[in-house]
Amino acid sequence: MTSKLKTDVLETVSGSGTIALTNQLSGMTTASLPALGSAQMPSGSVLQMVENTRVNASNYATSSGAYVDSGLVTGVITPTGTGSKIAVDISGFIPHVNAGNSNYGVVWQMFKSVNGGSYVKVTAGDVDGGIFDETGMGGWADQNGSCSVFDTPSYTLGQTINYKLYYRQDHGNGSGAYINHIGGVLQGGATSITSRIKMTEIKG
Repeated sequence: MTSKLKTDVLETVSGSGTIALTNQLSGMTTASLPALGSAQMPSGSVLQMVENTRVNASNYATSSGAYVDSGLVTGVITPTGTGSKIAVDISGFIPHVNAGNSNYGVVWQMFKSVNGGSYVKVTAGDVDGGIFDETGMGGWADQNGSCSVFDTPSYTLGQTINYKLYYRQDHGNGSGAYINHIGGVLQGGATSITSRIKMTEIKG
């Protein structure tokens, strides 16, 4: 004979502590369990990761002393939770200096736009990275560029956040500042480089 217990609440005799199960419950499936969404995740949990890429086969240079859009790649993320932090990483660009041609350096900084608004810098400092050479030795150099920032954006659920790398000339370059230079490390036959931007949403 099968016994049946009907109750709305199970509680220990003392009213505290846990209830021990000596046998497995049957008839339960994953569909019986509550959904695990961003609201149930602890602070510091990774909620999502989004990546975007773009193949760049051109020199990108500016003579501007103010920050301008690099045009390398745009990152787009729609947060799934409220109050999230966003870790943003961009790589795959070749900044260039040539002191002998009055191209002394280039600096860059991450910018963001929330819900289609104006682009503003993410960090409080003046730069997030750069290269500089004023030796005047007549040579030139390419380097692997990268930039990583940790953002605490203000947004509401459903709004999209865009991230872009901006750059400007440093120290009054006479021939422009290069954020991406097709030459040097690419002269072995390669004619392009893939820029990548990755955004990781972390629960606040």
